[in-house]
Amino acid sequence: MDRRWSETECQRWFIQTAKGKLEQLEKLSGVPYNTLRSWRQKGGWVEKRKQFQADLFAQTEQKTIDKASDQMSEQWAKLTIEHLEGFQLCRKIALLKAKHIQSELEKLQVEETMRRSIGADVEDVEQQQAEKLARICLDDLAVCSQVIDRCVKGERLVLSMEYQDLNRAMAAIERTGLKVVAPSDSPIINLNGGGTNG
Repeated sequence: MDRRWSETECQRWFIQTAKGKLEQLEKLSGVPYNTLRSWRQKGGWVEKRKQFQADLFAQTEQKTIDKASDQMSEQWAKLTIEHLEGFQLCRKIALLKAKHIQSELEKLQVEETMRRSIGADVEDVEQQQAEKLARICLDDLAVCSQVIDRCVKGERLVLSMEYQDLNRAMAAIERTGLKVVAPSDSPIINLNGGGTNG
């Protein structure tokens, strides 16, 4: 027969085995049932088991919360980076378009100066310049300016982390005319009860 368990070993098994019974412990430990019952009563094993199980549950719950928190933090960081990259990309495209328009306007000015310097007919030069200028849509320049302005503001918000909570952040973004779209597995969806506002 295997060696008989000590009182400490029996107590550890009883406390750590949520639904363990003295009959099971008697078979495992080789300690008589009446001795186990006496140890259980004297050592307060039932209360210790309840406390152990409560502590175990609290630890498990905390680990779950920590894991969920880490996942949400990671997702939030990813969304923040994507958000910043989106602003930066839009701003770069708008800047390129604005520079192209500026370059076209500069070419027109150089061309007009050159044609006037060689004595071309002023009315003819002005008419040709007006036609070429009409091909350059100045409304595009205004749109580029608005996009750049919004993107710069958006980048500042993202980089300075001025958002105090997710709903305020989404509302601030949507006020600029942009739309917040979260992936289907995003914590944003869970926070908003199944869907985003945008």
